[in-house]
Amino acid sequence: MKLNFWVRLWRNRKIRKFLTVLAAILLGFCLAAEGRFVFMRINDISVSPPGALPQYAVWGTLTPAQEAFWPSFWYSEKQYASLIEQYYPVKVAVRITGWGRFNITVEPLIPLFKVYWAGKFWYLADDGRLWSSSLKGNTQLGANKAESLPVLSWGADRTTPINISEASGNVYASSLPVNKIKSWYNSVEKLAWAKNVKFVQAGESEGSPVVRLIFYAGNGANGAQLLLPEEAGKWLKTGAALKKLYGGIYNLPADLYIDGTYRDKILIRNLKQPENPLSEDKAVKPKKLKQ
Repeated sequence: MKLNFWVRLWRNRKIRKFLTVLAAILLGFCLAAEGRFVFMRINDISVSPPGALPQYAVWGTLTPAQEAFWPSFWYSEKQYASLIEQYYPVKVAVRITGWGRFNITVEPLIPLFKVYWAGKFWYLADDGRLWSSSLKGNTQLGANKAESLPVLSWGADRTTPINISEASGNVYASSLPVNKIKSWYNSVEKLAWAKNVKFVQAGESEGSPVVRLIFYAGNGANGAQLLLPEEAGKWLKTGAALKKLYGGIYNLPADLYIDGTYRDKILIRNLKQPENPLSEDKAVKPKKLKQ
């Protein structure tokens, strides 16, 4: 019955005109009030911790519609956070704290490793995001563990981690296998090689993915090189053989190249000059040595 009453009421032409005029007046009143008192605009956006983002990043990322009508900003908070995260190495969370008031919580990304790729140095985070190690936003990171670890060199023969031509911003979602990379560094630590390794190279050898470790020479230059399979669990056998032969990694001659990718042997050859770890291998006939 109530529904029929409102239907009959709306069909009445005079009442319909009155309601339309009333709605127009109310809308005009709201617009006038908004123009005078701007009660629907964003009043404040605070940042925690203070200074974690520059003000132009906080306010310059807003669209005019979002700034003028705060419910629009609240509705699109995820897109807003994602846009900031494309340009700064941070994680952003937005929450409403009052009428037109918001708070942005900023958590800097923690670099796990320093990566050399495409002629530049990058930082790699646990979630796979990659950004330039010289980015201005890195000032918020402070000292980080990645700088104390051997540099990861990602070879050109490996899968390209990001397509810069199609990406936007400064922080990129990469395809780097973070868990696998962690296993390499964990094995280096377990084998007590960490202080002696200068570079960890991810490349290919004869079509198979491999990891090459470049050790420090006595003068801090590039020293002995050790080629290993990609599976870090297979490194222990080679490590035991090298310890038996040389007593420890620190005793390896600087001009030594060791291939530990074979199942039942390691191949050793002497190099006239230490190779640049960021350049391609030179074909040299190896010398066989049984384990």
